[in-house]
Amino acid sequence: MIKNILFDFGGVFVRLNREEAVGRFQALGVHDAGELLDPYQQQGLFLKLEEGQYGKAEFTATLNRTYALALSEAEVGHALMGFLEEVQQYKFRYIREELPKEVRLLGISNINPFIWEYARSGDMIDGGYSVDDFFERVYPSYEYGVCKPDKRFFDLIVKESDIRPEETLFIDDGPGNTAVARELGFVTYCPENGEDWRPILDKMLK
Repeated sequence: MIKNILFDFGGVFVRLNREEAVGRFQALGVHDAGELLDPYQQQGLFLKLEEGQYGKAEFTATLNRTYALALSEAEVGHALMGFLEEVQQYKFRYIREELPKEVRLLGISNINPFIWEYARSGDMIDGGYSVDDFFERVYPSYEYGVCKPDKRFFDLIVKESDIRPEETLFIDDGPGNTAVARELGFVTYCPENGEDWRPILDKMLK
């Protein structure tokens, strides 16, 4: 019986476009952006950003120092926003209006402060909502110092949210992430990037 749903963010509520983000960074002078940016887990400086080792200002300064650039935080943020091809508003309405109220909704994301602050701002989601408004609790990686598929991230959520993995459905578009979650006892579903997973979820909850 599913009592909890743990939702990923990118690829699940937002259709991702890695190529656009890579192109924006390459145009700014980050020549190896194609090696560093990934839809599921970043590399190098970008991984450290999602692990919370850098704030926005420190990341921008480190990027400038590493690549001999003079970028502003706004330019870096715009390049990262290239990942967000389509915010799928209907999915937010669905979990707010159509899911059974007794099911606990939690969020998890490998994410950086540039994008997550936008998600919380009221500008990304129709109606002026913050992403926090749709979940009992959200776990952005940069605030907790750990990224999926590290088992410590899942263990932390199980402990802090007081959930049982076997009663929890984890929805994530990263096969490596769902594989680790299954090892830990979670029920999992791995949709394609941007897939409409609502019919599958309706069946699973029945």
